[in-house]
Amino acid sequence: MDLLRLLQTIDRRFIYALLLLAVSAPFFLSIRIPVPISPQTQALYNAIEALPPNSFVLLGADWSAGSRGENRPQTEALMRHLMKRKLRFALLCFDPQAATLTETMAKRLQSEYGVQEGVNWVNWGYKVDLENFLKALVLNVPQTVSADINGTPVANLPVMQGIQTARDIRMILDVTPSETFKAYIQFVQGTYKIPMGLAPTSVMAPEAFNYLDSGQLIGMINGLQGAIEYEQKVGYVGQATRAGLSSSFAHLLIISLILLGNLAMLLQRRQRARLLEGRR
Repeated sequence: MDLLRLLQTIDRRFIYALLLLAVSAPFFLSIRIPVPISPQTQALYNAIEALPPNSFVLLGADWSAGSRGENRPQTEALMRHLMKRKLRFALLCFDPQAATLTETMAKRLQSEYGVQEGVNWVNWGYKVDLENFLKALVLNVPQTVSADINGTPVANLPVMQGIQTARDIRMILDVTPSETFKAYIQFVQGTYKIPMGLAPTSVMAPEAFNYLDSGQLIGMINGLQGAIEYEQKVGYVGQATRAGLSSSFAHLLIISLILLGNLAMLLQRRQRARLLEGRR
């Protein structure tokens, strides 16, 4: 009887402590729960896997701290895949915060995969006027970009050898919480038929499915869930996986407490009914 009553009158501070533990624990544990891979995530992964060695990829990062919960793990997953495959890539940012955030990320990852800035990857930095910059970029990459984020002329960097126009770019990837991908499609992908993948936030993903159906996009990492799937494909436990586990653990705890509370209530009612029958 006391146990049944206790299950229905648990101190809320104890529940909050359990919830805090459930939310926090996954960030300190390397736990991986297999998730089904969506077709658009698998398609993007397969397309990058199919690129010839040393191919040049343009990785657009157009996000800021406000959407880093989804866009940061998406960017890291794509960077890891490109570095793992030893593909050359350039970071192009139309958000001032993204240039610094992605630079820090790439420098942190490069030693893990044995790649080097300027040789295997380059950060073109923050650029303004999205449409006009892309119009000029497709005609002359070194002249339009001029220098990387460190002020080094890109024409002198080994990573840029052989890259003159958009025709030398083998794939475009855009990580964004906005509609910047449409400018890439209009001025680069559509004209030069360059395969393009997208990593939008969850709220922006519905707008992209038409472009997937038309073939203008070859694949997509859909929000945080897509980042979880891509981390699983690349083979590591990252921020997205931990955040997903944190949410799952919290939901499991809440469901368990609801079930325990209702079970205790039903058992207590049954016990009371038996007592009343015994008194009769």
